[in-house]
Amino acid sequence: LLGGAVIVEQIYALPGLGRMVLDAILQRDYALVQGSVLFIAFNFMIVNLLVDLAYVALDPRIRLGEQ
Repeated sequence: LLGGAVIVEQIYALPGLGRMVLDAILQRDYALVQGSVLFIAFNFMIVNLLVDLAYVALDPRIRLGEQ
């Protein structure tokens, strides 16, 4: 998804996270690259957790802790 964001931001000259990360990589700003990777990974984990919890709430066949 970040690759698509970079392309859209380049085409429409929009400032955004994709362009910021790309500029940080090109300028070897390791602190910003590391922070961006942590931010993206954290958001990925939170979204996956929310989807798993939504599956439990919406699908009665899924039960927590049952065999």
